[in-house]
Amino acid sequence: MVILAIWLMGSCGLAWRQAATAEESAPKAEAEQGAVKDQSGKDQASPHVGPPATVDGFRQARFGMSEEQVRQAIRRDFPTVAAKLTSAVHASEKTTVLSLPVADLLPHTGTAHISYIFGYHSKQLIQVNIVWSSDGSTAGDETVVGTANSLHDYFISENFQSTSVVVNRQLAENAILVFRASDDRKRTILLLLSGVAASARSDEKKGPRPPPLTLELSYIEDTAHPDVFRIGQGQF
Repeated sequence: MVILAIWLMGSCGLAWRQAATAEESAPKAEAEQGAVKDQSGKDQASPHVGPPATVDGFRQARFGMSEEQVRQAIRRDFPTVAAKLTSAVHASEKTTVLSLPVADLLPHTGTAHISYIFGYHSKQLIQVNIVWSSDGSTAGDETVVGTANSLHDYFISENFQSTSVVVNRQLAENAILVFRASDDRKRTILLLLSGVAASARSDEKKGPRPPPLTLELSYIEDTAHPDVFRIGQGQF
């Protein structure tokens, strides 16, 4: 069983880039700081047998699909809530984002908010984000932490190349990279826990209240060359 005791900071769009940058230089989180640990206390994946893990998208929505193809995939994956799908354009990256809430994506985990992100140039699916947020209560925190533990255990059992796997890496005071790995095509899974637990938030007497616990799972086609809007050289 895995034990987590921490925080969170949530995002939309391609926030994984900040996490990836911070992760390169951040120290590993220690157990007393609330890092994810298995029973042995190890921080590494064990060897696996079988075909290598692949990252193709989420459920029936696959990287490279058009918006209409993803809409059809969403109707197959989540027929009861597909009508709640909304569309928006990211303010700075100019990517199109389809979003919808899904209750109990994992059993008894509350509502997850799923975002499907389409490249600025390609207009094809380049990323999927799934976010669970605590309501700020102790029970809500436990649900988010339990979800992080379940996903950690699931992904650590997948056959990713060990050189690509990072677990339990503290990125900042209130953020931990629970899991990150890439497949042979450099497509990436990133699981980020951030925010502040209810007990710690109640101790904050001055200043703005810190954000509650949030867990974000991202499936990313290309972390090195994201298909987002950029101002051309010499335009300003």
